[in-house]
Amino acid sequence: KITLQPQASIISPQVAFSVSLADSGELYKGPCADKTLVFKRVFSNIGNGYNPNTGMFTAPVGGAYFFTFNTFGYNSHTAGAILIKNNDIQGVSADGADSSSNSVLLSLAPGDTLHLQLWDNGQVFDNANAHTTFTGFLLHPTTK
Repeated sequence: KITLQPQASIISPQVAFSVSLADSGELYKGPCADKTLVFKRVFSNIGNGYNPNTGMFTAPVGGAYFFTFNTFGYNSHTAGAILIKNNDIQGVSADGADSSSNSVLLSLAPGDTLHLQLWDNGQVFDNANAHTTFTGFLLHPTTK
């Protein structure tokens, strides 16, 4: 006779966020000295890794994370952003005036921070249509 024992369920941490630059109305950013893009409209923030007051994402757990970002430009300035992890550039998107995007897969340790910085002399635009966005999610946590 075989007796099956229930296994403890394994709960994997859940981390995901999706944000856009403007929480209401129209927002034009740049060129300016403060280059950190602070995304105010939060569509989702599972695990509370994204801080809408600072524009920073802090990894609550280590693992493989996927990030994608899009910028929408205006005027004759470059539309673009730079993805910064712990003060190091991880990815760049830039276009003469239209829009730009990029995606990266990164290995993060708990407490690593990421944010988007406005491209030098760049300008971006956003409104209720969510043209300028930043999204990230945990693919799988680091196993020990």
